[in-house]
Amino acid sequence: MVNRTSDIATPARVVSDFERALHVEGRRHLGLFALEGFRLIERALATSTPLTQVLVSDHASQDPSTRLHKLLAELGEQKHPVVSIPHSTMERLLEGRTLGPVLALAKIPPSPNLTTLVTELSSNPQAKILVLDEMMDPGNVGALLRTSHAMGVAAVIALGGTDPFHPRAARTSMGSIFRVPVLRLPSADELIPALRSQQYFTIGATSDAPTLLPHAPIPKKPIALFVGNEGKGLSPSIRAALDLLVAIPMSSTIDSFSINAATAVVLYAITHPNS
Repeated sequence: MVNRTSDIATPARVVSDFERALHVEGRRHLGLFALEGFRLIERALATSTPLTQVLVSDHASQDPSTRLHKLLAELGEQKHPVVSIPHSTMERLLEGRTLGPVLALAKIPPSPNLTTLVTELSSNPQAKILVLDEMMDPGNVGALLRTSHAMGVAAVIALGGTDPFHPRAARTSMGSIFRVPVLRLPSADELIPALRSQQYFTIGATSDAPTLLPHAPIPKKPIALFVGNEGKGLSPSIRAALDLLVAIPMSSTIDSFSINAATAVVLYAITHPNS
Protein backbone atom coordinates (compact mmCIF):
# COMPACT_ATOMS: atom_id res chain seq x y z
CA MET A 1 0.00 0.00 0.00
CA VAL A 2 1.28 3.45 -0.86
CA ASN A 3 1.91 5.75 2.11
CA ARG A 4 0.74 9.26 1.26
CA THR A 5 0.14 10.69 4.69
CA SER A 6 2.16 13.78 3.80
CA ASP A 7 0.12 14.48 0.65
CA ILE A 8 -2.43 17.27 0.56
CA ALA A 9 -5.87 15.69 0.27
CA THR A 10 -7.09 17.68 -2.71
CA PRO A 11 -10.61 16.96 -3.98
CA ALA A 12 -9.18 15.69 -7.29
CA ARG A 13 -6.88 13.23 -5.53
CA VAL A 14 -9.58 11.99 -3.19
CA VAL A 15 -11.97 11.44 -6.10
CA SER A 16 -9.21 9.62 -7.98
CA ASP A 17 -8.57 7.35 -5.00
CA PHE A 18 -12.29 6.66 -4.62
CA GLU A 19 -12.53 5.70 -8.31
CA ARG A 20 -9.50 3.42 -7.95
CA ALA A 21 -11.05 1.76 -4.91
CA LEU A 22 -14.01 0.72 -7.07
CA HIS A 23 -11.71 -1.84 -8.73
CA VAL A 24 -9.87 -4.83 -7.30
CA GLU A 25 -6.37 -3.66 -8.26
CA GLY A 26 -7.02 -0.23 -6.80
CA ARG A 27 -8.25 -1.72 -3.54
CA ARG A 28 -5.18 -3.93 -3.34
CA HIS A 29 -2.81 -1.03 -4.02
CA LEU A 30 -4.47 1.50 -1.73
CA GLY A 31 -5.54 -0.84 1.05
CA LEU A 32 -8.89 0.97 0.99
CA PHE A 33 -12.46 0.15 0.01
CA ALA A 34 -15.31 2.40 -1.04
CA LEU A 35 -18.39 3.18 1.05
CA GLU A 36 -21.52 4.80 -0.27
CA GLY A 37 -24.52 6.33 1.44
CA PHE A 38 -25.79 7.15 4.88
CA ARG A 39 -26.19 3.65 6.29
CA LEU A 40 -22.72 2.33 5.49
CA ILE A 41 -20.94 5.40 6.80
CA GLU A 42 -23.13 5.58 9.91
CA ARG A 43 -22.35 1.94 10.65
CA ALA A 44 -18.66 2.47 9.95
CA LEU A 45 -18.68 5.22 12.58
CA ALA A 46 -20.58 2.99 15.02
CA THR A 47 -17.82 0.37 14.77
CA SER A 48 -14.91 2.85 14.82
CA THR A 49 -13.87 1.76 11.33
CA PRO A 50 -11.03 4.05 10.19
CA LEU A 51 -12.24 6.39 7.43
CA THR A 52 -9.37 7.95 5.54
CA GLN A 53 -11.55 10.40 3.57
CA VAL A 54 -15.21 11.37 3.35
CA LEU A 55 -16.58 13.00 0.21
CA VAL A 56 -19.62 15.30 0.26
CA SER A 57 -21.24 17.40 -2.41
CA ASP A 58 -20.52 21.12 -2.48
CA HIS A 59 -24.33 21.45 -2.32
CA ALA A 60 -24.40 19.87 1.17
CA SER A 61 -25.06 23.16 2.94
CA GLN A 62 -28.22 23.59 0.85
CA ASP A 63 -29.41 20.00 1.38
CA PRO A 64 -32.47 19.86 3.69
CA SER A 65 -31.68 16.33 4.90
CA THR A 66 -31.37 16.29 8.69
CA ARG A 67 -29.72 12.87 8.40
CA LEU A 68 -26.96 14.34 6.24
CA HIS A 69 -26.29 17.21 8.62
CA LYS A 70 -26.33 14.91 11.66
CA LEU A 71 -23.81 12.65 9.92
CA LEU A 72 -21.58 15.57 8.99
CA ALA A 73 -21.68 16.79 12.58
CA GLU A 74 -20.67 13.35 13.85
CA LEU A 75 -17.85 13.16 11.31
CA GLY A 76 -16.63 16.52 12.53
CA GLU A 77 -16.80 15.46 16.18
CA GLN A 78 -14.75 12.35 15.41
CA LYS A 79 -12.32 14.44 13.34
CA HIS A 80 -12.69 12.45 10.14
CA PRO A 81 -11.34 14.28 7.09
CA VAL A 82 -14.19 15.59 4.92
CA VAL A 83 -13.60 16.85 1.38
CA SER A 84 -16.14 18.83 -0.63
CA ILE A 85 -16.44 17.79 -4.28
CA PRO A 86 -18.50 19.23 -7.15
CA HIS A 87 -22.12 18.12 -7.10
CA SER A 88 -21.78 16.92 -10.70
CA THR A 89 -18.91 14.64 -9.65
CA MET A 90 -20.97 13.26 -6.76
CA GLU A 91 -23.83 12.48 -9.14
CA ARG A 92 -21.44 10.72 -11.52
CA LEU A 93 -20.01 8.56 -8.76
CA LEU A 94 -23.45 7.68 -7.39
CA GLU A 95 -24.67 6.54 -10.85
CA GLY A 96 -28.27 7.28 -9.94
CA ARG A 97 -28.29 5.38 -6.63
CA THR A 98 -30.12 7.16 -3.83
CA LEU A 99 -28.49 5.84 -0.67
CA GLY A 100 -27.41 9.32 0.38
CA PRO A 101 -25.07 11.94 -1.14
CA VAL A 102 -22.00 10.99 0.86
CA LEU A 103 -19.08 8.70 0.03
CA ALA A 104 -16.05 7.52 1.98
CA LEU A 105 -12.88 5.50 1.81
CA ALA A 106 -12.22 3.05 4.64
CA LYS A 107 -9.17 0.99 5.48
CA ILE A 108 -9.50 -2.68 4.61
CA PRO A 109 -9.17 -4.38 8.01
CA PRO A 110 -6.20 -6.68 8.59
CA SER A 111 -7.03 -10.29 7.83
CA PRO A 112 -7.14 -12.64 10.84
CA ASN A 113 -4.46 -15.31 11.05
CA LEU A 114 -5.91 -18.65 9.95
CA THR A 115 -4.33 -20.80 12.66
CA THR A 116 -5.17 -18.32 15.41
CA LEU A 117 -8.75 -17.93 14.18
CA VAL A 118 -9.66 -21.62 13.97
CA THR A 119 -7.82 -22.41 17.23
CA GLU A 120 -9.56 -19.69 19.24
CA LEU A 121 -13.00 -20.62 17.93
CA SER A 122 -12.51 -24.37 18.37
CA SER A 123 -13.18 -24.19 22.11
CA ASN A 124 -16.78 -23.15 21.43
CA PRO A 125 -18.94 -26.08 20.25
CA GLN A 126 -21.48 -23.60 18.86
CA ALA A 127 -18.96 -21.69 16.75
CA LYS A 128 -19.77 -21.37 13.06
CA ILE A 129 -17.51 -20.35 10.17
CA LEU A 130 -18.89 -19.70 6.69
CA VAL A 131 -16.60 -20.44 3.75
CA LEU A 132 -17.37 -18.90 0.35
CA ASP A 133 -15.78 -20.88 -2.48
CA GLU A 134 -15.04 -18.69 -5.52
CA MET A 135 -18.26 -16.68 -5.25
CA MET A 136 -18.26 -14.21 -8.12
CA ASP A 137 -21.34 -12.04 -7.59
CA PRO A 138 -20.46 -9.28 -5.09
CA GLY A 139 -24.15 -8.78 -4.33
CA ASN A 140 -24.33 -12.39 -3.15
CA VAL A 141 -21.17 -11.95 -1.10
CA GLY A 142 -22.61 -8.89 0.63
CA ALA A 143 -25.92 -10.62 1.28
CA LEU A 144 -24.08 -13.57 2.82
CA LEU A 145 -22.11 -11.25 5.08
CA ARG A 146 -25.41 -9.84 6.33
CA THR A 147 -26.87 -13.32 6.79
CA SER A 148 -23.71 -14.41 8.62
CA HIS A 149 -24.00 -11.46 10.97
CA ALA A 150 -27.67 -12.23 11.64
CA MET A 151 -26.97 -15.91 12.32
CA GLY A 152 -24.04 -15.36 14.65
CA VAL A 153 -21.33 -16.64 12.32
CA ALA A 154 -17.95 -16.01 13.96
CA ALA A 155 -15.99 -15.45 10.73
CA VAL A 156 -16.33 -15.58 6.96
CA ILE A 157 -13.54 -17.08 4.88
CA ALA A 158 -13.46 -15.90 1.26
CA LEU A 159 -11.66 -18.25 -1.13
CA GLY A 160 -10.12 -17.36 -4.46
CA GLY A 161 -11.78 -14.50 -6.28
CA THR A 162 -14.48 -13.95 -3.64
CA ASP A 163 -14.25 -10.23 -2.84
CA PRO A 164 -16.06 -9.02 0.30
CA PHE A 165 -14.71 -5.48 -0.18
CA HIS A 166 -16.18 -4.90 -3.62
CA PRO A 167 -18.35 -1.75 -3.36
CA ARG A 168 -21.53 -3.68 -4.16
CA ALA A 169 -20.67 -6.31 -1.55
CA ALA A 170 -20.16 -3.57 1.03
CA ARG A 171 -23.46 -1.90 0.10
CA THR A 172 -25.43 -5.14 0.15
CA SER A 173 -23.95 -6.15 3.50
CA MET A 174 -25.84 -3.19 5.03
CA GLY A 175 -22.92 -2.60 7.39
CA SER A 176 -22.26 -6.22 8.36
CA ILE A 177 -18.88 -5.92 6.61
CA PHE A 178 -17.81 -4.01 9.74
CA ARG A 179 -19.10 -6.64 12.17
CA VAL A 180 -18.00 -10.02 10.80
CA PRO A 181 -14.28 -10.86 10.64
CA VAL A 182 -13.24 -11.72 7.07
CA LEU A 183 -10.26 -13.87 6.10
CA ARG A 184 -9.28 -14.08 2.43
CA LEU A 185 -7.36 -17.13 1.20
CA PRO A 186 -6.27 -18.04 -2.34
CA SER A 187 -7.62 -21.59 -1.95
CA ALA A 188 -8.72 -24.18 0.59
CA ASP A 189 -5.29 -25.86 0.62
CA GLU A 190 -4.36 -24.52 4.06
CA LEU A 191 -7.91 -24.21 5.35
CA ILE A 192 -9.03 -27.85 5.28
CA PRO A 193 -6.01 -29.16 7.26
CA ALA A 194 -6.36 -26.29 9.76
CA LEU A 195 -10.01 -27.16 10.37
CA ARG A 196 -9.24 -30.86 10.70
CA SER A 197 -6.47 -30.20 13.21
CA GLN A 198 -8.99 -28.45 15.48
CA GLN A 199 -11.76 -31.05 15.07
CA TYR A 200 -14.22 -28.88 13.13
CA PHE A 201 -17.15 -30.62 11.47
CA THR A 202 -17.21 -29.54 7.83
CA ILE A 203 -20.44 -29.34 5.84
CA GLY A 204 -21.01 -28.48 2.19
CA ALA A 205 -24.32 -27.20 0.86
CA THR A 206 -25.09 -28.59 -2.59
CA SER A 207 -28.36 -29.38 -4.33
CA ASP A 208 -27.30 -32.90 -5.38
CA ALA A 209 -26.18 -34.10 -1.95
CA PRO A 210 -27.49 -37.54 -0.88
CA THR A 211 -28.30 -36.33 2.64
CA LEU A 212 -31.31 -34.05 3.08
CA LEU A 213 -30.87 -31.33 5.64
CA PRO A 214 -33.69 -32.44 8.00
CA HIS A 215 -31.95 -35.83 8.34
CA ALA A 216 -28.40 -34.52 8.62
CA PRO A 217 -26.47 -35.49 11.77
CA ILE A 218 -25.28 -32.19 13.25
CA PRO A 219 -22.71 -32.85 16.00
CA LYS A 220 -22.10 -30.54 18.96
CA LYS A 221 -18.82 -29.32 17.54
CA PRO A 222 -17.59 -26.14 15.86
CA ILE A 223 -18.80 -26.19 12.27
CA ALA A 224 -17.46 -24.81 9.01
CA LEU A 225 -20.15 -24.50 6.33
CA PHE A 226 -18.92 -24.34 2.74
CA VAL A 227 -21.03 -22.81 -0.04
CA GLY A 228 -19.94 -22.69 -3.64
CA ASN A 229 -19.81 -20.68 -6.81
CA GLU A 230 -23.21 -19.55 -8.12
CA GLY A 231 -22.92 -21.57 -11.34
CA LYS A 232 -20.49 -24.39 -10.60
CA GLY A 233 -21.20 -25.01 -6.94
CA LEU A 234 -18.47 -26.34 -4.66
CA SER A 235 -15.24 -27.36 -6.34
CA PRO A 236 -14.72 -31.16 -6.58
CA SER A 237 -11.62 -31.09 -4.35
CA ILE A 238 -13.53 -29.32 -1.57
CA ARG A 239 -16.55 -31.61 -1.88
CA ALA A 240 -14.29 -34.63 -1.49
CA ALA A 241 -12.63 -33.22 1.62
CA LEU A 242 -15.75 -32.39 3.66
CA ASP A 243 -17.36 -34.48 6.37
CA LEU A 244 -20.91 -34.11 5.05
CA LEU A 245 -22.77 -32.77 2.01
CA VAL A 246 -26.37 -31.68 2.53
CA ALA A 247 -29.25 -30.66 0.30
CA ILE A 248 -32.40 -28.73 1.19
CA PRO A 249 -35.73 -30.35 0.26
CA MET A 250 -37.62 -28.24 -2.26
CA SER A 251 -40.37 -28.27 -4.85
CA SER A 252 -39.89 -30.70 -7.71
CA THR A 253 -40.42 -27.90 -10.23
CA ILE A 254 -37.23 -26.02 -9.29
CA ASP A 255 -33.62 -27.13 -9.07
CA SER A 256 -32.06 -24.74 -6.55
CA PHE A 257 -32.49 -21.98 -3.99
CA SER A 258 -30.72 -18.68 -4.29
CA ILE A 259 -27.33 -18.97 -2.61
CA ASN A 260 -28.27 -16.57 0.16
CA ALA A 261 -31.58 -18.30 0.91
CA ALA A 262 -29.92 -21.73 0.93
CA THR A 263 -27.15 -20.56 3.24
CA ALA A 264 -29.64 -18.97 5.64
CA VAL A 265 -31.64 -22.20 5.82
CA VAL A 266 -28.57 -24.35 6.47
CA LEU A 267 -27.17 -21.93 9.05
CA TYR A 268 -30.49 -21.93 10.87
CA ALA A 269 -30.57 -25.74 10.89
CA ILE A 270 -27.02 -25.86 12.24
CA THR A 271 -27.79 -23.28 14.92
CA HIS A 272 -31.10 -24.88 15.95
CA PRO A 273 -30.64 -28.61 15.21
CA ASN A 274 -33.63 -29.69 17.28
CA SER A 275 -36.21 -27.17 16.04
